[in-house]
Amino acid sequence: MVVRSDVSVAAIGTMASLPDDISPLRIGTGLVVDDRAYVVLGRIRMYWADGAWNEWFIDDGTTPGWLVEAQGFFSVAFPLPLPPVLVDAPWPVLGATLDLGGTIYRVSDLKEATCRGSEGELPFAAPSGRVVRYADLNSPAGGFVSLEDSDEGRRFSSGANVHGDDLGFSNLRPVEGWVEPPRRARSDGDPEFPPGS
Repeated sequence: MVVRSDVSVAAIGTMASLPDDISPLRIGTGLVVDDRAYVVLGRIRMYWADGAWNEWFIDDGTTPGWLVEAQGFFSVAFPLPLPPVLVDAPWPVLGATLDLGGTIYRVSDLKEATCRGSEGELPFAAPSGRVVRYADLNSPAGGFVSLEDSDEGRRFSSGANVHGDDLGFSNLRPVEGWVEPPRRARSDGDPEFPPGS
């Protein structure tokens, strides 16, 4: 496990093995977001009262982000500075609306989850037992933002829900019954390959 901060990378030790799941993604999986080739560098496995999900750390060399995978559904999100309205605000309540930069968002989901393990390269330490509160907010146009609260403070990200077939996955882990989709072509006609392939 390593933690990357700007241009430096620090080893933080070995984590316990992650619990098995049936995700076809793995470190080294390639994907395409908005015609840009990303590669999966790390993973955090989160558990809460009603299930679990994976948070995959992705990077294209300039814009790191997250691919959230839960029960076959995917969301892509990219970190943003915390809006001033959320810096010292009380934690949101379900159904509340917030005006963020002129767009109205409604709080659609609140949960508390615990990290069960992590692997690979991440932008922060995510040891087993780390507790995080989440608030997910959606706009009428289909956009979403996520607010996280942990011992390290609050983090904010913005993104969208996406269909797996639109992500152009490559280098997937073999899973019985899962057929790897063909690689997508970029809009300029060149085949899309993740960095390092």
